[in-house]
Amino acid sequence: MVVTLDFICLRLNPDSGQPEVMLQQRQRGPEKGRDALVGGWVWEQPAEEGGEFDRTLDDAVIRIMQHKVGVMPSYLEQVRAEGSLHRDPALGWSVTIPHLCLFNRDDTESLQTREGIRWAPLASILEGGCPLPFDHRTLVANAYEAFLNKIKYSSLLLYLLPEKVAVSQIVDAYDTFGIRVTKQTVFSRWVNPGLLVDTGEKKSLGARGQASKLYRLEERSLSYFDSEIGKSYGARSARTATTD
Repeated sequence: MVVTLDFICLRLNPDSGQPEVMLQQRQRGPEKGRDALVGGWVWEQPAEEGGEFDRTLDDAVIRIMQHKVGVMPSYLEQVRAEGSLHRDPALGWSVTIPHLCLFNRDDTESLQTREGIRWAPLASILEGGCPLPFDHRTLVANAYEAFLNKIKYSSLLLYLLPEKVAVSQIVDAYDTFGIRVTKQTVFSRWVNPGLLVDTGEKKSLGARGQASKLYRLEERSLSYFDSEIGKSYGARSARTATTD
């Protein structure tokens, strides 16, 4: 049975602030030439004597990401595996281990000119306006659903934002995903406990040009909270989008 990895790479568009998914043109069949999720096979054994192979799943993740994307994401985690006889008609039974990858704006600068990579609006993929091969739309929907659930109770969303970020940018980012968060909440959940530290720098944001303090996230792993960060209001779930 073939085991593959697929990467659902998310970023916020630098201009619109809307979520996008990284797609890469397939270089071989089936579906050669079509845009699809970044991914590849797990190498169980060397193709030739002394050749490279993956001793661990982490080895496979690093190899594929470095070869096909060139940079590692600011955050990466496994999401629910998918497998069936019909995922890829050319393979027969196969299983994929999808990974949610978050890229902040500094990460994506080096990807703008990388051949074969483009960013597609997340909404367009979920609503079918940007068709993907195989079960890739389902993989995107599953990863996005996991993302939406996790940002309500953790610091996950901050890994989509610049390394030096203003409180207003955090509030706006939550609003993008249908969660109403106040500046007071950001201070009580992150700034006051020391998870966001003042960099001593300021930056003008928005049309008014008022300089805002910039903060940097200081944590070795995700921070989790006992209650929801903010009130959700009418955000369209990934599950709803895939069943319309």
